[in-house]
Amino acid sequence: MKEKGQSFLEGAIVLTLSTITVKVIGALFKIPLANILGGVGMSYFVSAYDIFTPIYSVTVTGLGVAASRLVSETAAARGRQGARQVLRASRRLFLALGVLGMALLLFFSSRFARAINNPGATLAIYAIAPAVVFSCVSATYRGYFQGMTNMIPTAKSQILESLTRLLAGTAFSYGTTMYLRRRYLDTGLVLGQPFSSLDEANLFIFRFSAAAAILGVTVSTLTGAVYIRGRYRRETAGAALRGEAEERGRGLALQLLRIAIPISLSTLVVNLTSVIDLMSVMNCLKTAIARDGGMIRLMYDGLIPAAVTNDVLPEYLYGSYSGLAFSLFNLAPAITAALGVSALPAVTRAYTAGDHRRLEETVNSVLRIALLVALPVGFGLAVLSGPILRFLYPARLMEAAIITPVLRVMGVSTILVAATTPINSVLQATGHERMTLCIMTVGAMLKLGTNFTLVSRPELNIQGVPYGSLLCYGFIVLVSAAYLRGRVGVRLRLFQVAGKPLFCAALCGGGAHSAYYLLFSSFSSSVRLLASIACGGLIYLAALLLTGAILKSDLEMLPNNEKIAKTLEKLGLIG
Repeated sequence: MKEKGQSFLEGAIVLTLSTITVKVIGALFKIPLANILGGVGMSYFVSAYDIFTPIYSVTVTGLGVAASRLVSETAAARGRQGARQVLRASRRLFLALGVLGMALLLFFSSRFARAINNPGATLAIYAIAPAVVFSCVSATYRGYFQGMTNMIPTAKSQILESLTRLLAGTAFSYGTTMYLRRRYLDTGLVLGQPFSSLDEANLFIFRFSAAAAILGVTVSTLTGAVYIRGRYRRETAGAALRGEAEERGRGLALQLLRIAIPISLSTLVVNLTSVIDLMSVMNCLKTAIARDGGMIRLMYDGLIPAAVTNDVLPEYLYGSYSGLAFSLFNLAPAITAALGVSALPAVTRAYTAGDHRRLEETVNSVLRIALLVALPVGFGLAVLSGPILRFLYPARLMEAAIITPVLRVMGVSTILVAATTPINSVLQATGHERMTLCIMTVGAMLKLGTNFTLVSRPELNIQGVPYGSLLCYGFIVLVSAAYLRGRVGVRLRLFQVAGKPLFCAALCGGGAHSAYYLLFSSFSSSVRLLASIACGGLIYLAALLLTGAILKSDLEMLPNNEKIAKTLEKLGLIG
């Protein structure tokens, strides 16, 4: 039997690199998908995915964190035998909750679709329901490996899942679209229904294309579950549970639930912001169009296809936002979430052992690294939103033009979201799950109120959505950081954690903006964008070194790190 653990920094790097890989693969999936489906089709895809997300959060993400924490605590007290007993209890519990989640999606799919005023998403919701069960199976084993500080199986299963999603989802969606279009061109019918033009036929076809893409997501979760279960069986071959396993099973399940319920609800609230957008934005857009649809069409003159009537316009605007901009917005938070997951066992051990110095060092480290990642991404999205959208979605330039101002504001919000995820992980790891839930709930209510206030106004419509996120996550970060200081007793070194990275990121954003609009203005748009991003990256790296924002501990996992660290120390370029 082999079970290899890593330090917090090693685990963070493994999960961060895997998350970056997963997000790149995810972009490779969503970018062509958005080009295939457009705003309306992406509204069906995202609607199904966003309905799936809260169920996934309750049954998978929150429970996985709870399992990781309990595995870590039990392994410290009773060794690997105790950790495997936790896994056995969590496996039964997770599977039962997964089946329940799938049943809820199947039974309420059409009602969900009607509630969000997007009935075209019903088929896609059916297609994603089995993914809940497969994801729960994966979460069982990921929680075990993460609790044992072995992040490699989680990383590999995530990458395999993403690759399968890319290949299966794109192939299914593209194949379905091309087949149904050919049938229309040959017969004038799509599944027996006549349409007067290809544009009108496409709006109907996209329902099936989106469901096919979602089916690729379901297949990918099955692949990930099969892999990580097989990995566990190989690494624990020959190891059997002894004696008290059966007796402790029920107690462990109850203990898991006690830890998991507040964490799951807190995680639900994090993801609930996207569900709030899903359920409120569509309805608010319908209200805005009913008030003055002519103003909205004039506002986007030349950017709305003729086939998109006022009945379909909410789907078109929402799909443009969620399909084109949201995946970019979610890039940095996804990476910093991996840092939070990796830090959780280390924070739990330090807090349980009463090692306050180690606890404070770990918390400051994870927040600082999160901001080092998030700040340049956020500034880059803010200053180069238009060029980035046009580069990624050349087949959807109208949708890109509509959503460019939205992405500018979302660039700032993504920094706050990225800071939220590791702070939440730290509070959860130190036993403050209920306070995290309260803070997140208030933030979600702020977002809901802002959506109803701004998006319902015709002069703002979809442009009002990002301000709710800005207010929501700004509140969460400020209150959570204050609570971390006041009740947990962790002092945040703000200058090192946030001050230096903020200054360097501002230089990065300014340099990238100047390079795009001044230095490389004579080049093609694609070359200008890539060159300006490279220029901003070099400025950022230079600024980090010159200000000492990079610490020696950050270089521990690099090849020849000792030589690099000594060289940079001699030059006074690392703190």
